[in-house]
Amino acid sequence: MIGQPPAESALLGEPKTAPAPSVLWKAFRVLEVFSHGRRVLTLAQIVRRSGLPKSTAHRVLAMLVEVGAVEQHRDGYRMGLRMFTLGAMPPEVALRDAALVHLEELHRVTGQTLHLAIVREGNSVYLEKLRSRRCAPSPAVVGGRLPAHCTAIGKAVLAFSEDRVVAGALAGPLERRTAHSMTSADGVREQLAAIRRDGFAVDREEAVEGLACVAVPVLFQDRAVAAVSVGFASSAGTGRVLVNALRQTAGAISRSLLSCSAGHLLTSGE
Repeated sequence: MIGQPPAESALLGEPKTAPAPSVLWKAFRVLEVFSHGRRVLTLAQIVRRSGLPKSTAHRVLAMLVEVGAVEQHRDGYRMGLRMFTLGAMPPEVALRDAALVHLEELHRVTGQTLHLAIVREGNSVYLEKLRSRRCAPSPAVVGGRLPAHCTAIGKAVLAFSEDRVVAGALAGPLERRTAHSMTSADGVREQLAAIRRDGFAVDREEAVEGLACVAVPVLFQDRAVAAVSVGFASSAGTGRVLVNALRQTAGAISRSLLSCSAGHLLTSGE
């Protein structure tokens, strides 16, 4: 504020100290230790994985239990049903609901593993996964994240996103998940230019060895709000024969978004 004198610490040249973590921050540290593979955790496991002192973790857990965000289980703690209720409110859930009938039809036709994902903070965030009867290996799980630059589905979204979204995704060192992962920001930008030209993205063993994917963006007002991909064994070919079917599915999802508010909310919150 104009006219307000500087703080005494600034006058004395003392270093600024970071504010102590808030209770809300600590609560999210606790909630984030749960996952698909760790649905029930003991207090000791929560302390170890959250990095919080035992007394702090116990106090935060008590508050989370009181509001229903976490429930006590005979073997420890688990995520509470209230989190499921709150989690059903974001527009991404409406996007998934609009897409599911079209994904199921594509799954029936192809028999391959299908994914629906968005991009947030440089990661592909998976909203749905329909598994293949052929069981092609896929590291994606619903609610899970993979680096967008390593996945066809993430690159399909980035290619049709605003420049600031792309810049954020490519800032800093890019993770190398396999020997085939692209870790050069300039190289990824070249890939994105080709995806804009061709209308689809591919990756061959960039996220996991042995798996290839082809993806097409789901567009709303010429911007990608999500993408759909087919995953298959890399030894099975290029997957380009699946592009037309993917385009039809992505187009059907885009049209479904016109009848609900999810598309507008997703583009405005990008």
